[in-house]
Amino acid sequence: MEWILWTVIILFFLLSIGGVIIPILPDTLFVWAGFLLYQFTLADVTLPASFWWGMGLITILIIGSDYVANLVFVKKYGGSRWSMAGAIFGLIFAPFIMGPIGILIGPFVSVLMIELFRKKEIESALKVGMATIFALFSSTIVKIVLQLIMIIWFFLVI
Repeated sequence: MEWILWTVIILFFLLSIGGVIIPILPDTLFVWAGFLLYQFTLADVTLPASFWWGMGLITILIIGSDYVANLVFVKKYGGSRWSMAGAIFGLIFAPFIMGPIGILIGPFVSVLMIELFRKKEIESALKVGMATIFALFSSTIVKIVLQLIMIIWFFLVI
């Protein structure tokens, strides 16, 4: 029975990393599901409070990474709040329309259309669109690193 629980915990951790790349999967929730499954089924002793506080802080950083990346890159290249909202819209809905490639194309196309609608020149709109893609990649890298830190910390504590 124990090996089944460990398999599920590892599966949760793998799904969390996959969730960073596929935005419809709740990435951070999968990490927490693994922690909680361990805590309430396998743990001989309770995980320390410092572990839970640390995981909470890292979770806040993960959630904030998308917003910070979009704010920094889209604003830097002249994008508006509408562009940031469009990037998020494209990120969420484009994969349903275009499949996995929609994760890359959706935010770019959404931002490009919004910026062109706002009467920006094509060159300026393309810069903002590219900034959106760069924000997506940079926040993805940050999220993966932070989730790996969470998972490694978990295994060090247990």
